[in-house]
Amino acid sequence: MITWCSCTCAPKLGDDFAVSGAEVLDGSAGKEASTSALEVCSTRGPTLDEGLTPSTRTAGGSIDECSTGMAVSGTMPRNEGEMSSLVDGDVPTSSERAAEEGEKVKGAPDIRSLLSSSELAAVQALERELGVANIQELHKVLVAGEALESCLLRYLKIQNFRVNQAAKALKAHLAWRASMKPADLADLRPSDICGCADEFLEKYMPTWHQGYDLQGRPVVFTHYGKFRFGPVLEAGVTVEKILRLQVRTSERIARLCGKQSSKLGCDISNALVIMDAEGWDSNNLWCKASFDWIRGLTKLDTEHYPERMGQMVILNAPSSLYYFWKSISWILPEKTRKQVQIFSGREMWEPELLCLIDASELPFEYGGSKPTSAVAAPPRL
Repeated sequence: MITWCSCTCAPKLGDDFAVSGAEVLDGSAGKEASTSALEVCSTRGPTLDEGLTPSTRTAGGSIDECSTGMAVSGTMPRNEGEMSSLVDGDVPTSSERAAEEGEKVKGAPDIRSLLSSSELAAVQALERELGVANIQELHKVLVAGEALESCLLRYLKIQNFRVNQAAKALKAHLAWRASMKPADLADLRPSDICGCADEFLEKYMPTWHQGYDLQGRPVVFTHYGKFRFGPVLEAGVTVEKILRLQVRTSERIARLCGKQSSKLGCDISNALVIMDAEGWDSNNLWCKASFDWIRGLTKLDTEHYPERMGQMVILNAPSSLYYFWKSISWILPEKTRKQVQIFSGREMWEPELLCLIDASELPFEYGGSKPTSAVAAPPRL
């Protein structure tokens, strides 16, 4: 994660600011920081151990890095780039996945040869620690297009490559999947999970898939500025239901990653998440449910979907959201904290988005050239 500056002052009301991890940038330094980030794009390429996936390698072998994301130069297989609803068939259903089971090994990219010697040794040690029976069970729950090594690496990374801890976490994950049945949840409509109308969820929790970034990662938008705990809880949508909805979303993101891996022939294991905070209600901060929700999200992401969020960019953040972030960020693993950037003004976040995502993938509202408005009618993820 690129460090913007070492300033530790909190933003004042009305100030433009950006937060990278726990650090703050005031509005006056925004242009300078953006220039610095763009300079890094052309001067530094990350290594595999720093998180480089095959998706960043081009035909010419060149790599560009833009802020925390790696923008690909050279030839890259193009995606459709259309804003798409994952409700209406963008992601395979369980029956479609069952039909693909026989092609799972064929469809998954071969990434073992691209691992560093230390990564390969850790993967092999984890395979031995898990044993044949658990590896067979793990193969059954991989999404179509996902390589076994990719899954093992995600659990190794979240456990800082402690093989015993990664094996323990994977065994617990397999037990959780047997009871939770997240693949079945992913095939349900959000309204079936929450027990309310789809229109209600669109009003307060709009979430949609918006094409792919320059790495080939799925881009997921969520407009949490519209979220209101009061009416959501009053409608009977409990924190538990919201977390089950998050399981559904995570499963569908995983399927998108597998689909991309198979399509591009390289490992796409995580997504870029864009959170729009415009309209944020500070009353959300003082609700006990918000802290229960954050704890639940952290547990889900750490224990069952580790390393699935490659990066999160928060847009249009008011200063109250910054203080909320400061109050809850200690709950999150340090690596996760460093994957989050918070921007206030458009002049700060728009260049960053265009550094990560081609303009043809973004609607006008977010600095792109796509005529379709994701904000006006966002299809659910």
